[in-house]
Amino acid sequence: MRMQKTHLWLWMFIVAFTIEGFAQRADLNASPAERKRIAEDYYQKGNVAGRRGQFPLAVLYYDSAVRLFGGSSEYFFARGQAKELADNNIGALTDFEAALRVNPENYTALFKRALIYHKQKNYKQAATDFTFLINNVETFETKAIVFKGASYDEKGEMIFSGIATLEDMKADVYLARAMTYEQMGFNTPTILDFDKAIELNNHEPNYYVQRGLFKLSKEDAEGAEKDFRSALEIDQYHRLALYNLSFLVDDKEKDEINKILYGVGDFAMAFSRRAFENYQKGKFEEALLDYDSALMIKGDNANDLMNRGMVKAKLDRHKAAIKDFENSVYTDNTLVRNFVLIGNSYQELNNYPQAVTYYQRYLRSEKGDGVVYYNMGLAYMKAHKDDEACESLRTAYDLGEERAEPALEQVCFKLE
Repeated sequence: MRMQKTHLWLWMFIVAFTIEGFAQRADLNASPAERKRIAEDYYQKGNVAGRRGQFPLAVLYYDSAVRLFGGSSEYFFARGQAKELADNNIGALTDFEAALRVNPENYTALFKRALIYHKQKNYKQAATDFTFLINNVETFETKAIVFKGASYDEKGEMIFSGIATLEDMKADVYLARAMTYEQMGFNTPTILDFDKAIELNNHEPNYYVQRGLFKLSKEDAEGAEKDFRSALEIDQYHRLALYNLSFLVDDKEKDEINKILYGVGDFAMAFSRRAFENYQKGKFEEALLDYDSALMIKGDNANDLMNRGMVKAKLDRHKAAIKDFENSVYTDNTLVRNFVLIGNSYQELNNYPQAVTYYQRYLRSEKGDGVVYYNMGLAYMKAHKDDEACESLRTAYDLGEERAEPALEQVCFKLE
């Protein structure tokens, strides 16, 4: 019965898709005025899907609107936002630029383009666009839904979240340029832009948090604490403000903050921090529980996956540790240290060929690590491959790993 229902659902989807295709072909044969009216209908359907967070569906509706009427800057702009929210930054950038070609005064599209440049770490171009907006645009006018650009996730990274009022967008531009200047190392312009953003919009806690983080990076702990407390005056449960403030206060207040962070139980960074503290204290079971909690909230955190794997290795759960290390490097392929950790776990499992394989994978990108050559030499020794062991241990010793000397003398002497 379940199979029949599945087939029925697929059949209905195919029929609906086919009918939609026929409808679009018919729409293309309509008069220009009718095509424009139908395009507006698709555009409104896209807006509804966007408000519901159905961004891939919104893109499909906006595609139809653009296909029928390519003379609307707002249609390109809306599709660009939906693509960005569907994690297609390149497609979003293309649409924002198309919106600007249709209407060079679509300043919301210029702002969103600059945000994409920032995400792509093209800070020079992002700063150029932000500066143009600051110097030339007093108000942003658009008929499109504008998803707020200057909102931040728990790591402080810029994300689209909610719908901005157009009046707030000038403050967002200053904030975005401040964060861009910060990446470029321009300290004075950075703080001036943070100040201006808060002057224009002093009811947004994220602005204070971002300025506080910048001050903290410049070792102005007092100024940072003041900003975090200002954010909490606006939103007493602001997680990022609480989290960062907890590093700057005495133990009594820190305990009160932790009750909020851990009590609600949905702030991954708090669990990650406590897990690391427990790991350092040798409380591995407690650390494992906290990493489990953090990863239940945010399962694709590559660093937490790697760290949880290290905890499992300490608890002699090496097969489970290997799985975490593999998931970590799959999530973030720059964390090549996972290969060493996998190799170490395979050594503990007496699987020396696999250990060597992973040490070699690491050494393809990090050739100067004497410790890894030493570990690989030991794996070769245990696998009774003395030639390879001698070569690896000699490299380790040459790279300053003195622990390799006794094993080096033992295995290389046998060869002589």
